[in-house]
Amino acid sequence: MNNCNCAEALQHSFATANDAPMGGEYHAIVAGCELVVRSEEEWMSLYRCRTCGRFWAEACYDSGHVFFYYLFPAPQSDDVVRWLREEAAELPPS
Repeated sequence: MNNCNCAEALQHSFATANDAPMGGEYHAIVAGCELVVRSEEEWMSLYRCRTCGRFWAEACYDSGHVFFYYLFPAPQSDDVVRWLREEAAELPPS
């Protein structure tokens, strides 16, 4: 049985990195996804949900003491890989 956590996660505001799924919620979403591409230059990755097809961008928030990985929905695009490599930006810290 596939468990898709995307609909619930999309209830976040995604206005800042602190609003995005982190910790357990982050891990639950990533567990249902496959890695599409990683951009070493951007320090970001793109995942696709195996159940619903939603694309998630993964970014890293530096709190000054520890790095927190978080997810936010990638915009609807004909080429999400190009978006990641050319346009993607992390969410503002807070």
